This record gives sequence, structure tokens and C-alpha cells, in this order.
Amino acid sequence: MKRVYVLEHAIDGLPENMRLLGVYDSKQEAEKAIKTLSDKPGFKDHLDDFLIDEYELNKLCWSSGF
Repeated sequence: MKRVYVLEHAIDGLPENMRLLGVYDSKQEAEKAIKTLSDKPGFKDHLDDFLIDEYELNKLCWSSGF
């Protein structure tokens, strides 16, 4: 199983404040990106709003509807 790690930043968890920052082949690489961005405007005041989600490639993530 090949997995990827999606890095996003979402202030207050609001969709309109969500930014897709990158897709990485390891959680460690996504964490390195957070360190790189943590002193940048817009990010440095919202360090708790970074999200890393793990996904399996070629797998449907929303199979039950909504």
C-alpha cells in the first residue's frame, strides 16, 4: 500500500480559510514543511491550524455518501 500525506492549513477549521499546502511521501516530510512555514506571515500566528492527513493511493475515501 502506497500512502501519501496531505498538508493543509485551516484557520479555525473553516473551509473558506483552508489552504492545500502540499502532498508528501512521508509524514516527516510534511512536518518539515510545517517547520519551514511556521515563521511566515499568515502561518506564524496560527501554528495549531496545520493538518496532516494520511491517504492510501487508489482508494476511494468517501464510499458511503454524505
